[in-house]
Amino acid sequence: MYSRRSAAWLAVSIAWAGAGFAASVPPSTAPPSAEPPAGVLAAPIPGISTREEIRAAVAKLSTDPNLGGQQKIKSLRWKGEEATPANAPAWIVGFVQFLGRFASVLLWAGGAVAVGIVAIWVIRTLRSRVPSSAVPSPAASSHVGDMDIRPGSLPDDIGAAALSLLGSGRTRDALSLLYRGALSRAVHRFGVKIGESYTEGEALKAVRAGLDAARAAYFSELVGIWQRAVYAGEAVANEPVARLCDGFRPALDGAGA
Repeated sequence: MYSRRSAAWLAVSIAWAGAGFAASVPPSTAPPSAEPPAGVLAAPIPGISTREEIRAAVAKLSTDPNLGGQQKIKSLRWKGEEATPANAPAWIVGFVQFLGRFASVLLWAGGAVAVGIVAIWVIRTLRSRVPSSAVPSPAASSHVGDMDIRPGSLPDDIGAAALSLLGSGRTRDALSLLYRGALSRAVHRFGVKIGESYTEGEALKAVRAGLDAARAAYFSELVGIWQRAVYAGEAVANEPVARLCDGFRPALDGAGA
């Protein structure tokens, strides 16, 4: 690429030739140099008599934008177009291609895993929003230990039936009927969760958590007297048992809390 100064020297040479002076210029073997050929500076040019004037004319011409000069041209290309040199060994080219394919496989695998995680999250979220009424509740217990607590296995008026047993001297049977009846009412009337293998203490804890204070107090007094009579073998007076018989209907046959 020729510089502005070279173009200026070329213009001077043309002017010199047009004036009728011959100068031998070598055929295009190398780009013009910054200095004019010796013959050009030695030969006179009309209107220009000295070397200094010639250099001044060349300098003036080199500033002319119409004579061209060095230019930088920018072009667009793909970023990875020259990532691998053309003369790179074959194993390097193969390795780079393998890395590209492997990265693509990893990308697809990662996307599949992400989709699976999102699907699991959506399913769990939808399941957690299912109304509780749609989930069937476990069946109420029919027995606690060896006691049948189904409502059909008990008399309609449990308190009166227990009081009749107490009047005939069957205190333990009266307490047993009251305890069975209390468990049945707690489970089947008030919905207290009492398992079939619950002990008296576990049943009492469940009743206290599921019933109001008055009903829980009645159940607690009944369990206390029942345990002393059955497990401790104490002789229980009729008066507290009779009070429990009279209080059964108000405490456990009323509406739920």
